[in-house]
Order: sequence, then C-alpha cells, then structure tokens
Amino acid sequence: MRLRRRQRASALRGGARFNRAQGGVTLTELMVSLVIIAVGILSLGRLFIFSQRHAYYGRAETMAVSLATEIREKILSDNFDDVKSIFDDVDTSIEGSVTLPCTMWAQHVTDELGPTGRGEIQIYDETEDAEIVAGMVTVLIMIFWTEADVEKSVDVRFSVSKMGV
Repeated sequence: MRLRRRQRASALRGGARFNRAQGGVTLTELMVSLVIIAVGILSLGRLFIFSQRHAYYGRAETMAVSLATEIREKILSDNFDDVKSIFDDVDTSIEGSVTLPCTMWAQHVTDELGPTGRGEIQIYDETEDAEIVAGMVTVLIMIFWTEADVEKSVDVRFSVSKMGV
C-alpha cells in the first residue's frame, strides 16, 4: 500500500519514471526526427521545382528548333531564284520586314515562344561570302527567346544550290 502511495505522489509531481522496455520515444527524439523529415520534404520540393523549370526550358528549345525547321522547309520548297528576295533579312521583331510567305511562321514564333520570341533569316550568296560558290546560297535561321531574363538562341545554317548549275 505504501509503495502505491509513493508512485502516485511521484506521478503527481511529474517524476514518473518511463520504462524503456515499453518501446516508446522521448519528445526530443520525436522533434529531431520531425526536423529531419521536414528537411527531406523541403529538399524534394526544391527538386521538383527545379526539374519543372528545366522541363519548360527544354520545351522552349525544342520549339525553337521546330520553328527553324518549319521555315527551312518553306525555304527549300520555294523556287531558288526567289529565295533571296523573299526570305533575306526577315526579322519577326521588325514590322515590315516579314514578307507574305513568312507571316504564318512569324506568328508561330510569337505564339510558341511568347512575346520575347523572335526569328531572323539571313541569306548569303557568292557576292557576300567568297567561300560560297556561284549557284548556291547559305541560309542562317536564328530563333531567340528569353529564359529567366537571359536571351537564348538556336541557329540553323544550311546551303541551297540551284539545280542544273
């Protein structure tokens, strides 16, 4: 009887002894484990944000290559003698430089890459570059866009020759 009174008195004073054999954890151990779990969850959250941002950037670069391919196919399908007059010095950011065959492409550049997206086409012939032989032109297509306040670009360069020369 006397032992029970001591146990009750000890429990009332907050001095109850915890028996480790019962398999519990202390409050300190619980708090440390919660901090470790929180750090892990926050790290995973940052990883997901980082991967989502880079997935968006990869999408923009893929779209830029696709837009360059689109206008390349248009240039290759046109008559060689008209290529320079139609496509040279086209810049989607300069009003009036976009020729009629390029209007749909210029709209795609803005639609897909946003307001900072723009495209340029430069065509060089033998009069502008000594390495280009007569009957050929070199086409440079440049697509620009902005990622995180940094201008990015994709350049596509190819040559077109006149058949039968």
